[in-house]
Amino acid sequence: MAETMFRFDNLQSVPDEDVHAAFLDAFSDYAVPMNMSLADMQVMHLRRGIAKSASIGAFGLDGKLAGFILNGDGIWDGLRCAYDGGTGVLPAFRGQGLSKAMAQEAKRRLKALGFKRWLLEVLVENEPAYKTYHGAGFCVTRRFACPRGTVADAPAKAAAAVTKAGVDIRPLGHRDTARFYAFRDWKPSWQNSDESLARTPEALVCLGAWDAKDGDSAPVGYIAATQGGSIFQLAVHPEHRARGVGRALACSVAATTPNGSLRYINIASEDEASLGLMRSLGVADSVDQWEMVLDLL
Repeated sequence: MAETMFRFDNLQSVPDEDVHAAFLDAFSDYAVPMNMSLADMQVMHLRRGIAKSASIGAFGLDGKLAGFILNGDGIWDGLRCAYDGGTGVLPAFRGQGLSKAMAQEAKRRLKALGFKRWLLEVLVENEPAYKTYHGAGFCVTRRFACPRGTVADAPAKAAAAVTKAGVDIRPLGHRDTARFYAFRDWKPSWQNSDESLARTPEALVCLGAWDAKDGDSAPVGYIAATQGGSIFQLAVHPEHRARGVGRALACSVAATTPNGSLRYINIASEDEASLGLMRSLGVADSVDQWEMVLDLL
């Protein structure tokens, strides 16, 4: 039904302003607030590698967007991969099978463009979307938690945490995080990946932790976050864990944000240390997501 009512095409000729308007309408009732400005959306799309040529829109009889899939273009596990950075159907066009039709059309187009894999995340509670993706052939690879909240009295907590951990917190160069990759126990999701950080380095807060007793030695931990307090990556050297380094780093970021706002999108569900840290700071309002992948080989 949807195939006959809508025209499908990529988004190369669609102005960002029109994509933004459709995005806000489609996500107006989403479980996670998505009320962002045009500029914020553009930064998010740059960070996620969104490519209009790999994205798809469903256009109604009036030529306006009724639905869309915003796809990023990059490498994942050594293969060219598309990342679904946002699938939305405007409320007026729901219940017509449009999501399924867009997924089928996007899959066909991505294969023709040479993509070998298609990656996405979907809220665990969004059963209709999960069924759509599962029906299209996507398989679950990981489960993520997405805690958010406010760190009360963040500057004081940061000072106390830094003292207790015995570290110095210093700014890192925006492209100076490669040395910390070995600290991680799991691979960050697409939107938190090293490639994502490199696309918008000027919009990030990157901090390192050095042992206060030996400041000239190698750093013992790091954090990369947005200026609004969205943590992308947080890791501590295995030999320096359980001494409060992660807490010192997280609180140091929270101390720079309005009202101590902090969130960490996509913590691997098995990372109890990071989840426990967030809970201990009062950052406990969380939803979970499935990471899913479809091989296009």
